Amino acid sequence: MASKTKPDVLIIGAGPTGLMLALELSLQNIPFRIIDCSPSRSPYSRAFAIHARSLELLSRHEGILPSLIKRGTFNLSVNLFSNKKPVFTLNLQDTPFKDTMFPGPLFVSQAITEEVMDGALAGYGNAVEWGVEALKVEQDDEGADVVLRRADGSEELGQAKYVVGCDGAHSIVRKSAGLSFEGAVYPQDFILADVQLEWEHKANLHIFIGHYGLLAALPLQNGIFRLVCSRPFETDKEMEPALDDFRAAIKQHVPGKVAISNPIWMTRFRLHHRIASNYRSGRLFLAGDAAHIHSPVGGQGMNTGIQDSVNLGWKLARVLCGKSPDSLLDSYHLERHKVGLAILHGTDRVFEMMATTNPIFLFLRNWLVPWVVPFIMGDAGRRASRMRFVSQLGVRYRNSPVVGNSGSWNGKLRGGNRAADGKLVGSGGETTLIGLLKGPGYHLLLFSGVEDATVSLQVLCEAEKTLIESRHGVTVHKILTAKEKSGEGLVDAVGRLHDWYGFEGPGFVLVRPDGYIGSIGYLKDQDSPVPLA
Repeated sequence: MASKTKPDVLIIGAGPTGLMLALELSLQNIPFRIIDCSPSRSPYSRAFAIHARSLELLSRHEGILPSLIKRGTFNLSVNLFSNKKPVFTLNLQDTPFKDTMFPGPLFVSQAITEEVMDGALAGYGNAVEWGVEALKVEQDDEGADVVLRRADGSEELGQAKYVVGCDGAHSIVRKSAGLSFEGAVYPQDFILADVQLEWEHKANLHIFIGHYGLLAALPLQNGIFRLVCSRPFETDKEMEPALDDFRAAIKQHVPGKVAISNPIWMTRFRLHHRIASNYRSGRLFLAGDAAHIHSPVGGQGMNTGIQDSVNLGWKLARVLCGKSPDSLLDSYHLERHKVGLAILHGTDRVFEMMATTNPIFLFLRNWLVPWVVPFIMGDAGRRASRMRFVSQLGVRYRNSPVVGNSGSWNGKLRGGNRAADGKLVGSGGETTLIGLLKGPGYHLLLFSGVEDATVSLQVLCEAEKTLIESRHGVTVHKILTAKEKSGEGLVDAVGRLHDWYGFEGPGFVLVRPDGYIGSIGYLKDQDSPVPLA
């Protein structure tokens, strides 16, 4: 059995989760292999929503965001119907957040997302190895051995210091690690189709609920819609769906005339809600669907996997480069498992209500929805709160052992919060704070303070010498409220970023490589270097 050169990391699974980890390791210049048992990419759409936080993180890699935006769309609304009557319309751009440049999700086929990410990976000089299946994974104190089989039947021994399972619900990495996958299967059976639709409801996402169950319709491209509907219990669950099944569901749920034709893809599926007992077992890690699966409510699955990989990628890099102890990798589970649980529980409640087949619950749902949904979503504050959860902008790691705050700090944002975005003006023109947070290392933001509490650029330069022992691996940005004659620094013209972070006086923010706050506080409180994880 042949053995290849031992990389630092072996990524098993090349969907968006595996690709994002490959991009992060490429950015950090860490040697890796990424393999997938499929012979090639799937042409089917599958996941289709990229939320604001994922867009921010994808923007750190050259060329991804412009390509996705060019081929996707932002301007969608969600229209909810109950028993063929309109209940509520939610404009996804109508809940703008002050701290991001992305007011709503980008809708684009997963096939396109993967194609664009593949292109970015090629830009780093790396690529997926297709048709390579992991059969067995064993680890010891030095690394892991993986038995790999290629499409021609030949086998090789793959070796790596760490192995990351991005290999979905049936993960060989999770099984090899002996980690449980706690949860259950939803009782409902579902069918899906990408088809041509001719109807009065054009470029919006539509959700129809009624006495017969649930039907959702999402516009893809060129008049093609994704249809997902619950299947009657009396239907043979082993029978593949036919176009007539979708015609019957449309007749039961959708008002007006609808013509359906030209199916591109049809399938049946069951949904699970499960989460791994731990995202780490020694030198083995789980990310994406290998770690957590849940209902498709809110389009959280792909986004959560992408963000798992960003969290894990920089930590693996720091440990592999000898900059941090191995214990840093324990924070991956501590930070991301809580996120997985919150999303699983949040989507579970909504899905059970929307897709219930219990006759009593059906009656109550259909009676209550026309009253409750407009009440909840009609209020701007409540709507923004729920959209912040869906957008994943609200994800934070405040209780993590690798974040902190200065002694007297009690501002709006704290260690573990996402670094809020906002516009800045520099010598090169207008930019954004998130736009600055690129590259493999940390970023130190030095805020001058506002009005009478403002300090000069010179004071910030002196503070920089105290706050970091070396600029190696740390990029420094000085954020002022007034333009300096020298043209140095970045100007927060109306003080919006100062306000958002909670700085009246001068302060600092150390931003981790994944865009979350590692440490924050007032300059007056910090008389020693801020610790890097």
